[in-house]
Amino acid sequence: MKTSKFILSILVASTSLNALEFGSMGNTSAGMGGAGVALKNSAWGLYYNPALLSTSPKMKLGYTVNLGLQEKNIAQMATIDVKNMQNTAKNLADTFGSVANNASAGGLVSALSSALNSITNGNQAAGGAVGGMALSANVVSAQQAAQGGNQQIDLADLQKKLENYLKTSNGNHNVLIDQVKQEINKNNSLNSMQKDLLNGVIGGVNFDSLKFDGSQQQNVQNAISSITISKGSDKGLDKSMSDLRLVYDSLKDNHLNVVSQNGIVFQLGSKKLNNSFGTMAVGYFLSAYSNVSFKANADRMRLILDAGGSYYELDIGGGNYTYRLSSEDDYNRYSLLVALQETDPNKGHNIYLTAFVLNEIPVGYSRTFYLRNSNINVGIAGKFMSASSTQNKIAITTHTNFSKELKTITSNFKRLQSDKAFGLDVGLVYEIDLPKFRNLTFGLVAKNLNSPTFKSTYEDIVIRPQVRLGTAYYTTSGFNIALDVDVTQNDILGLSTIKQKSQMIGGGVGFLWKGMDIRTGLMKDLLQDNGLILTGGINLLGFLDIALQSSTKFTTIQKFPIPQYFNLHVGGSISW
Repeated sequence: MKTSKFILSILVASTSLNALEFGSMGNTSAGMGGAGVALKNSAWGLYYNPALLSTSPKMKLGYTVNLGLQEKNIAQMATIDVKNMQNTAKNLADTFGSVANNASAGGLVSALSSALNSITNGNQAAGGAVGGMALSANVVSAQQAAQGGNQQIDLADLQKKLENYLKTSNGNHNVLIDQVKQEINKNNSLNSMQKDLLNGVIGGVNFDSLKFDGSQQQNVQNAISSITISKGSDKGLDKSMSDLRLVYDSLKDNHLNVVSQNGIVFQLGSKKLNNSFGTMAVGYFLSAYSNVSFKANADRMRLILDAGGSYYELDIGGGNYTYRLSSEDDYNRYSLLVALQETDPNKGHNIYLTAFVLNEIPVGYSRTFYLRNSNINVGIAGKFMSASSTQNKIAITTHTNFSKELKTITSNFKRLQSDKAFGLDVGLVYEIDLPKFRNLTFGLVAKNLNSPTFKSTYEDIVIRPQVRLGTAYYTTSGFNIALDVDVTQNDILGLSTIKQKSQMIGGGVGFLWKGMDIRTGLMKDLLQDNGLILTGGINLLGFLDIALQSSTKFTTIQKFPIPQYFNLHVGGSISW
């Protein structure tokens, strides 16, 4: 399957991929852990909280250019060793499943039977002759088959012998393990690869959970109904099981996003104007979002394997792998591996690519209401919004020509779907007006209250209401501190199996000097496992400002570590 090449090409060549959460506009807040809802000295009150306009009634001008990336479980798909998965599946087929009376398979059952006979009866020669049996209810031993014999293994009797042994072993299975290995190595019907696999996994088999189907009749393929193997027993098996689990997890929970949020704002205000009328601001925001995500068919996500005509369902949990007997019907209807062979894109799994370009012209107004020992600032912003979008789907199968599909998607960008909407933001800022707390503020904002909606190819893009709380404190010496937290769980743009959500908490500190300021902070997405996000920024002479955000968790792309969350802001602002 060439999926890895396609994913790598997306990672390297993609130009617009991201999420539509609360977002980050401007540089001051970006450097202070994303906190901006109560931050009075920023020029970006129009974006974070329109009530901030009247808390600092000055003339302000700001601009910003931004590029960011966020990734979850996409890049890992490129590390999957498909060839190893196929080889291990074949080994499992030759080891745990077989056709009756085929002495080249089923070594585990026959070796275990011989080992138990040797331990129980003290007759290793009699027990050892049974190496190399098929996993069937009635299997002829390799030696007896050559002699035309017809003695068979009684699985019900084998289950009883195993249970009796376990009662007397006191949890120490080393004698049985060593004896089984001897029987495996004496079996001339097993090749060296099969022997290595069996010798590796036998030490990790949970004998207490090993079950045989005693109801099987002659010429029935499966004998083991359940087997649990500890991780670490065999490197090849571990790698294959890890890849299977990775495919499973990645198909359920994933996204690759890149964003570019750019804007310019102008605030018109003064103390005199604010006292008589209020403070106003106008801006222009241009945001380009895009998303790459896998969307799985939820009915075809079970890890059911075809082991040479025998079917096992795999459960990978904790420190173990458990195989349980399954059926051909379940395999064809529910197996993740069958879905990857599917030629009908409506029945299998798909890659969705979404691009969304949003233009906003916000106009904001705020007014201060003076109370005893405190002030309340009320703000509102109306936004004219226009958007262009496209959504594309590619089937994830071994038959898909990803290069051809990518060319088709590139041509589709010429046929973007456009739509218009109106957005509404409201906010409050409460200022303490006491001698020792005069510079303490609390902010609350609700953005996109009317859920602006834009038509797109497969699903409409809805910007749902976003609510955020914040607080900030200033000192006359130039030190300030701020903290924000998302009250709502915000959607991430994309069409993945599990709807991606974001809920940020973050804050930081800033040090302001004449002609220069430095900021630092921390962020954490409570709903995304991308680690702690470190932030920082520096401003020189107002119009040269750089802010950076980077997660502490990294993903590797072509041997290069890249943060799972990354944002770079370049911009500046002045006020007078």
